[in-house]
Amino acid sequence: MKKEISLDYNHKRRVIWFFSIFLVLMLYFFQNSSFLLRAVTSLEFLILFYLIDHFFNVRFLPRHYVYIFVIAIVSILLSPLYFVYPSYDKVQHFVQPMLICSIIFFIVSKLKLELKWKLIFAFLITFSILGLFEIGEYVADNLFNLKLQGVYLRDLSGFKKFNLVTEPLDDTMQDLILGFLGSGLYTLANGFYLKRIKKR
Repeated sequence: MKKEISLDYNHKRRVIWFFSIFLVLMLYFFQNSSFLLRAVTSLEFLILFYLIDHFFNVRFLPRHYVYIFVIAIVSILLSPLYFVYPSYDKVQHFVQPMLICSIIFFIVSKLKLELKWKLIFAFLITFSILGLFEIGEYVADNLFNLKLQGVYLRDLSGFKKFNLVTEPLDDTMQDLILGFLGSGLYTLANGFYLKRIKKR
């Protein structure tokens, strides 16, 4: 059993190495300090996920690593797209909670609870993460003016000029509503799927 676990984590380490090499190649092709910071942050995010998996022996599945990789690339590495496409942020706040809810459900599913409680806990934990993320955006905006809350589009007249498209409060509420719908949709779909499998 220990040998099996060791092989499993060896495979996951290889996946992290693959992602690391991918990010290094991206650094080579897009050589600037802003991209370097985003690439390093993405890599740290992936390594943190692996460390949580390894030290807590969660034994995440390969698909969960793919989900985390997608979240890191879309949210961190490609973050300049927030200032180019106003709906980019909204699509993320609908889709990413589904991925997060899948990861959380995998952890919660190991508890000795009825299916409905596992689904409810996964949904509530995911929505709590979304709430904490919005609080983090609020704090970061107040301390560093990163323009994380609100929707801003880059002004063509100047690289550092931004036009406000959606007010910060409206943006936060829309993000939470979309996150609620995304994680809720995953919870319902997963519940129906698991109940269907159980009946067979």
